[in-house]
Amino acid sequence: MDSTKSILKSASHFFSGTMLSRISGAVRDIAMAFTFGTKETVAAFFVAFRLAHLLRRLFGEGALQTAFVPKFEKIRQQSPKRAAQFFTSLYLILFLILIGITAASVGILKSLIPILSAENREIATLTIIMMPSLIFICLWGLNCSLLQCEKKFFLPSAAPVLFNAVWILGALNIWYLQPQNPMYWLAAAIVAASITQWITTIPQTVSILKSWGMPPPSLCNPDIRTLSQPLLLGILGVAAVQINSALDPLFAKMANGEGPAFLWYAIRIQQVPLALFGIALSSALLPPLSRALENKEYEKYRKFLRYCLSRTLYLMIPCTLGLIFLGKWGISLVYGHGHFTQESINSTNLCLSGYAVGLIPMALVLIYAPAFYAKNNYFIPSATSTFSVVMNIALNTLFVSYLGYGPASVAYATSLSAWANFVLLALIFHLQPFYLNRFIFQAKIKNKI
Repeated sequence: MDSTKSILKSASHFFSGTMLSRISGAVRDIAMAFTFGTKETVAAFFVAFRLAHLLRRLFGEGALQTAFVPKFEKIRQQSPKRAAQFFTSLYLILFLILIGITAASVGILKSLIPILSAENREIATLTIIMMPSLIFICLWGLNCSLLQCEKKFFLPSAAPVLFNAVWILGALNIWYLQPQNPMYWLAAAIVAASITQWITTIPQTVSILKSWGMPPPSLCNPDIRTLSQPLLLGILGVAAVQINSALDPLFAKMANGEGPAFLWYAIRIQQVPLALFGIALSSALLPPLSRALENKEYEKYRKFLRYCLSRTLYLMIPCTLGLIFLGKWGISLVYGHGHFTQESINSTNLCLSGYAVGLIPMALVLIYAPAFYAKNNYFIPSATSTFSVVMNIALNTLFVSYLGYGPASVAYATSLSAWANFVLLALIFHLQPFYLNRFIFQAKIKNKI
């Protein structure tokens, strides 16, 4: 039985796992800062990492997850065995698509290497090495979606601990062994880390499917076709965000050769409260919202949404103030060792202040978006997200290309765009009550008929 208490309980399980993964992520970043600092070689690695995982939010934890959960909950209400076959069929299709995307990406990048500059050749080569990790990260994301529908939130949020552990071992081995082309070895460690993370979710996923008879997958599963429209709309919005995610470090690199590294370390800190509280509540919210609408419990739907919005504000306001006023001290404490200089601390702090301004709207968007997804309305979040990305690119162009501002301006552009996304999403939701009233009206008409 879903309730605000059950949402909070699920969020607390997600919080516990995420806390562990964030601690391991902090250790990973400390190891990276100690070993490599903010040198241009590691900046190139961070750019390649983002390029290799551009599609992660499309086929991993983003568009596919938000399209899958409401559809899966609806099918499961009718037949758990049919829902299981829907999952296995989607799993097979996703695997084949990812194999094709990886092969095509590697082929295109290899053909471009001869005409690229030395600096960009390094980025392209690192991207090629890391591309296979996309397959396992996306399959892990689909496993997590199933586990969350089963109210198993700890393992999906804690699995990245092993990902980070392999990454840390890779960085420390490079520091100890001092091999030639250290970034290539680190890129290979990322692939091993993604495989390890995926494997951790396999036993529970298989156990759930076995309890439903473990039906074989089908490439022609009719339920998959009904997923195409919401998935395409979700991909539209997430693709825009991912393009933006890839362009941000490029703009930062235009502003300063070490700019992508400053942004990387800053956003790692900003994402701690966002993941612990915002993503935890968002992940716990979507399944019960979907079930509430499927069961025509509209007041419960509103109650869940109000509760999560209030909790998010309650948590994010002090987090924002903490990042702004205590950020430099935190950066010095966490990263200020080895090759991470005082200049690196100051520049990273400027970027962190820029990202901190956008923490509240980013978290609120994570709560409002599931309210639309639960109603199979993927267009509105995609449209507002696309608008914010266009705005971000325009601001980056203005700040970096025309005004000559430093890497911190990229962080401020991201935050301003996040505020625009939140305001648009909230206005559309609250100024158009027919979104909920339509469901209630249709239900009453059906009852009378």
